[in-house]
Amino acid sequence: MSTESFGPQYVRPQNPPCPDCGCCTAALCAAGRACVSECAGRVDDLTLIEQVTGCPCSAESTRGTLSWRAAMIRATTFATEKPLRAELESLLTRIAESEPWADAAPLLPKLAVRRYVRWKPGMDPKVTDFGWAYIDARWGPPRETTTVTVKTVDEAAATAQVLAPAFSEDELVTVPVHQVVNFRTGLTADTAVSAVLQAEINARASAADLVVLTKITNPAMAVAVTPGGAP
Repeated sequence: MSTESFGPQYVRPQNPPCPDCGCCTAALCAAGRACVSECAGRVDDLTLIEQVTGCPCSAESTRGTLSWRAAMIRATTFATEKPLRAELESLLTRIAESEPWADAAPLLPKLAVRRYVRWKPGMDPKVTDFGWAYIDARWGPPRETTTVTVKTVDEAAATAQVLAPAFSEDELVTVPVHQVVNFRTGLTADTAVSAVLQAEINARASAADLVVLTKITNPAMAVAVTPGGAP
């Protein structure tokens, strides 16, 4: 039986590979960077999910990805609103300050699962960006309330750039867009630019990437109340 084919063969063009990793296409990494669930959260095929899980372009451990920013916010929020037990905090600070910690080693998995330390059995633990964010929010300079002006919104990257004068009068800070565009602020991607909000920040952060905004509110959403108590 002849297997000869006649006519042109139509093959779907492949997306170009990502220049920064060996596991994804450029299009997938662009989407993964803008997704808290990373590149693996943007595909459905189980084999492909396994291939792209942990992609450095979108990984939580890679500074600047959306999942990294979300984890920084989460660590700061826990530090200010629901801190760890005293023995876990003690272990975290001892590791950060290079003090002996072996007596508390059984607690290491509890810090590792929160990604406050990078650790596996047989290796020395190392404090992650999230662990340092926790430490800074818990024992660093007090967080300050500042105005926050939204300057740009990038829907494709799922980020917004804001100006927080308590940190800098001119250097912009990148935040996840959901922090400023949500039902609590009453803002949409179309109305957010130029909006003036309020937030708590670590004003003495050493770099704009390390500025973490929490408790963001929109003063324009506040309901005016008369002295008699009626709105």
